[in-house]
Amino acid sequence: MTPALSRFIDCARWMAATFVALHHAHGAFVNQADIMTASHAPPVYVWWFLTAYPFAHGAVVVFFVLSGFLVGGSAIERSGGGKPWVRNYLIDRTSRIYVVLLPTIVLVFALDTIGRRLFAGAGVYELPFYAGAFEPAWIAATLVSLQGIWFPTYGTNVALWSLGMEYWYYIVFALLMLPRSACYSAGARWGGLVLGLAIFCALALSPSYFMFGAFVWLLGALTRVAPRPLIRSKWLALVVWLAAVSAIRLVTRGAIVDDHPRKELLDAINALLFANILLTLRFDTGEGFSWCRARFHHALADFSYTLYATHMPILVFLWALIAAFAGDAWRMQLATPTHYAVATGALLFCMACAWLMSRFTEARTGAVRAWLRRVAPGARSAEKSATLSPS
Repeated sequence: MTPALSRFIDCARWMAATFVALHHAHGAFVNQADIMTASHAPPVYVWWFLTAYPFAHGAVVVFFVLSGFLVGGSAIERSGGGKPWVRNYLIDRTSRIYVVLLPTIVLVFALDTIGRRLFAGAGVYELPFYAGAFEPAWIAATLVSLQGIWFPTYGTNVALWSLGMEYWYYIVFALLMLPRSACYSAGARWGGLVLGLAIFCALALSPSYFMFGAFVWLLGALTRVAPRPLIRSKWLALVVWLAAVSAIRLVTRGAIVDDHPRKELLDAINALLFANILLTLRFDTGEGFSWCRARFHHALADFSYTLYATHMPILVFLWALIAAFAGDAWRMQLATPTHYAVATGALLFCMACAWLMSRFTEARTGAVRAWLRRVAPGARSAEKSATLSPS
């Protein structure tokens, strides 16, 4: 991977996570019902434009493309390498997801339990949206990454819907790639293919985003091996993508993307044009985008997964806290500078909490991965051929 591409991916990761968290902070604390009927200062319109659901949803589409590019691309390369790779691949992918997911489940349980007791009657945890969300069974569903596919997300953490899909894309794609690996027996290779197809069909039958998300994820994986970009100029590719997502934002104004009659088409446009930027930078031998070179991009990207996974229960807890003392009527007021300040402060607080939590989770992924490689079945055979798969 070129340095230019690596730096751009860092930028995309933290920006996408921040857009999702910003949208949720806006929903909790800011009411812009008069945005089209009253005159406002320019920053208010900028806030309205950037915090809309289409950008947050589009950020998740970007995550799917990035995941396919990084993980799916890795599976393609490993499967064609002529050496055993599945064991370490599964360890890498499982540790990546669960080293953050397991502590997040504990965090959601703790904050939701405390919040529902301390702020009972504040009108937040009692919202119809959360009816049935606190069933213990949904914890079990999350532990096997079926939330958002066949089961609801647990508690207030609705953002976890995409992680279950991500994990099963990892598993299914690896199984589908097995026939390319001559180092395994014919039974293992073709048995893996059949198992992968069976799992995919079982999950694709669910009334969820899984099927279309798989297309987006696969697009990212193919971007890793595509021979050339659709648009060769990195700047033109970036401008076209930004113009497209801005147009999508305006086209879906006043409507939730999920209810838009052209939702899949809009997501496909976003995914295809973003993938083209990755492909353009794959062949870029220069320094890439100058604005990606600042070191803070990498620092923010290092806890972007934790931010995505943890921000929602923290925001809801803060929302309930404020509602308990100021009344939910405060949130329903038309936005004032105080509302924008509270939303911004809540976002920054979520980022600070995510950074702190990431020091004990996301930042330890490498250590957990190394430990699992030592203790998981097959460690001895893996040691005999140290170059069996890339780390």
